[in-house]
Amino acid sequence: VEFLKEGFLEIFGLDTTEWPIVVPTPCPQQGAGDDCALFVCKYMECLSKKNIIGLPFSQADMDLIRGKLAWAIIKEVNRKKAHKSSGEEAVEKIVSLLDEAYTLPSLY
Repeated sequence: VEFLKEGFLEIFGLDTTEWPIVVPTPCPQQGAGDDCALFVCKYMECLSKKNIIGLPFSQADMDLIRGKLAWAIIKEVNRKKAHKSSGEEAVEKIVSLLDEAYTLPSLY
């Protein structure tokens, strides 16, 4: 922790000497397996919401959390695809309008 505090001072110029060190108790622990990324995501979610008292997850929740994370990723990918598709349609309409403009008879 002291190393990180010194790093914040050196890199960002932030004086962290007065920042309290809070260790959540109990702190959920990853069981055997490959859920470390999910634990990091949940810790960061709780920290971002300043909800570090009694962290509301455990190893038993990982299947549900994995499903929710997959669902969120799928929704975001689909949203971006839909946005891109509507953008492509708009470009096609602009191009077709330009093409029509060029096919109009000349007034001169």
